Amino acid sequence: MTRSIKKANCGDHIDRISDLPSNVIDGILKHLNIPELVSTSILSRKWRYMWMSVPELVFCEDFVSRFEDLDDPGPEISRIMTEVLFLHNGPIYKFSLNIPLSSQFTITTEYLNKWILFLSRRGIKDLQLLCNAYTLPSHIFSLQDLTHFRLSGFNLSVPPNFCGFKKLLDLCLEVIIYEEFDALENLISGCPLLEKLSIILFGDLKSVCFKKAKNLIDLRIKIYHVTVSGLIKSLPKIQRLTIESYSDGNEVRKQHL
Repeated sequence: MTRSIKKANCGDHIDRISDLPSNVIDGILKHLNIPELVSTSILSRKWRYMWMSVPELVFCEDFVSRFEDLDDPGPEISRIMTEVLFLHNGPIYKFSLNIPLSSQFTITTEYLNKWILFLSRRGIKDLQLLCNAYTLPSHIFSLQDLTHFRLSGFNLSVPPNFCGFKKLLDLCLEVIIYEEFDALENLISGCPLLEKLSIILFGDLKSVCFKKAKNLIDLRIKIYHVTVSGLIKSLPKIQRLTIESYSDGNEVRKQHL
């Protein structure tokens, strides 16, 4: 009798987990980091493969910190991320990778290109790459459905056959420009719907032109010794403007609108 009651109680508990409404389950999964997300597979049979169809994959600093005891965490992190991606069987609308600047390792361009190519076939709309990889993955420029794009730790280089991000609304850049001084303008010119732009730029860039960014509402620039040509006149819809310019003497000049 006691054994039957225990079994029934256990069954009831499992049923309550399995029978949660799909919108509740989606809300729970959305707020879990990658290790927690994968571990939900042990909750019940219904949850076993549910993480494989979550539309948002966020590899945050907490995920990276789990490997800090390794001499070179890069290969192991790359292996696990590749496995998670390739086991996923649904659309992926958001993908975020955040490796702290203090980390002493990088993700190779080979892995990044492999992941980006995979994401391009899954309807990616929100892409965030924050890592010290230097070389920008070439497949990024084929992501035509992007609406939000955040990039940090790369040398900005735009290929000549770039067709633009026609749906992009929000762009955040923290990049380096060494030789291709027109890369920034070429990138912005290819985003006709862009409404929000944030730029932290390292490199000897002399000027930036925003004449083709007609839909910009919010513009924030933190840049070293630069001339922003015809800025106000070329931004008819601008509502918020912040410019921080650094001179050779480390003087900061701030302008606000």
